[in-house]
Amino acid sequence: MKFTSRKRLLTTLAAALTFSLLSACGGETTVADGGIRGTGSSVGPVSGFGSVFVNGVEFFTDKILNRKVTSNDGLDNEGDLQKGMILRIEGKWQKNGTGQAKSMEYDDSLRGIVSGLTTDSAEKRLEFKIHNQPVFADAQTVLKGKQFASFSDGDFVRVSAWRQANGKYRASYIGVDPKNYGGDPVEVEGPVDSGSLTGTQFRMNGLTIDFSSAEFSSGLSAENLNEQSAYFEVEGKLVGGVLFASRIQRDDFRRYQRRGEDMELAGPVSSDFNKRTQSFGLNDLTITVTGDTDRDDITIADLKAGMLVQVEGKFVSPTEILASEIEAREGDAEVEGNIDVPFDRSTNHFVTGGVRIHVTSRTIITDDDSDERLTTNDLYPSPPEAQFISVEVSGLAKKDPSGLRYVEALQVELEQTSEKDGEYEIEAALDSIDGSDINILGLKIGTVGATFKDTSLNDLKVKLAGPGKVSLEVKYEKIPVGTGYRATEIQLD
Repeated sequence: MKFTSRKRLLTTLAAALTFSLLSACGGETTVADGGIRGTGSSVGPVSGFGSVFVNGVEFFTDKILNRKVTSNDGLDNEGDLQKGMILRIEGKWQKNGTGQAKSMEYDDSLRGIVSGLTTDSAEKRLEFKIHNQPVFADAQTVLKGKQFASFSDGDFVRVSAWRQANGKYRASYIGVDPKNYGGDPVEVEGPVDSGSLTGTQFRMNGLTIDFSSAEFSSGLSAENLNEQSAYFEVEGKLVGGVLFASRIQRDDFRRYQRRGEDMELAGPVSSDFNKRTQSFGLNDLTITVTGDTDRDDITIADLKAGMLVQVEGKFVSPTEILASEIEAREGDAEVEGNIDVPFDRSTNHFVTGGVRIHVTSRTIITDDDSDERLTTNDLYPSPPEAQFISVEVSGLAKKDPSGLRYVEALQVELEQTSEKDGEYEIEAALDSIDGSDINILGLKIGTVGATFKDTSLNDLKVKLAGPGKVSLEVKYEKIPVGTGYRATEIQLD
């Protein structure tokens, strides 16, 4: 096995994206698992069907007439939804953690023709533009209609995404050649370019938009186009390089508008934590942190632009949330190697290289070669007597109530092979050093005979005694006799 560092940007996503975004309206109570019980709304990527799973919560949709989805993008009902689409659900949460949906709403972020495509196959990352609007996709993005390797300039796509502070859109879902998209093929989103508004035209990221026949959503007019720092969504038809708008409305921030006091949401931090204001930006909201804010496995220094976090708190204004809890959602652990202990449906976990991997309803499972979406049914060798399963797991390092360390998988890439490879790779924070053994993700790995790259065991001891985390990349193998493991190569991440 070649020792490589994947260093993926994870979304839960990606997977993508992997988040619980719950907005509740009065009278709700929170429970130990962080969920809100009562009436409210949930905004996040669809992660499964058979009812609808949004961010790992199962919402029953049988009370919605014809399982209707409110959308002007060609989606009519639940059957038109795809995994990865960012959906808003109004409903009620039950004590058992499931929900009863009252309504579902969906809106594309962007729609149009891909250009300027660049790919990084090693990192499974795509960067491209949709009519000058910059987009990137990573390993947590759900790609529908094409495989990663065949994605190309000229593809017509629909994108469901989060807008980042740098103006790029982090894709949760990309659908190639969608069958339905409403009456307007193209959709873009962004601010009006400074000084570009003249007569019945303006520019958005250099794209000329003619709004002479556009319908403005309720409360908007052409005068609003002059607003400073305002973002708009424009839909229409592209003719000769000009987008003739048929509809103009506010941007996707309306997903997170205040409805009630309590809210749980997640996404990439948009602005670094500010010590003076004790706050940071998230999804166009201001998140204020106090001494009472519970920070789960996260420090103030971690709250930098681009990091994925989950926040629970209360609205103190239409755009400010007083955080009661902040949790890191950026993947911080990777494990690679053969599955040693097969997937157990009763506990939802399997073991690779001595590390316990926990699978949730938010975990994206794919085939390493084709990028095809798979299920837990594929975590078994077939046929068992001739095949082995090798996996690459990206996820969150966690600890259960008993202190047992494990990885909550955001993504699992698997490959069936006819040979069992006894080598493993791990990327995670160093827990401790015991003599010549290192402890990482709860796994004790011997270092005698290992090759150290740009570090040493004594160097690691010094770094471990200092501030911050010490992240390692370790290549290791199982000791032939006994149950232990020994490292063959160690380097700082």
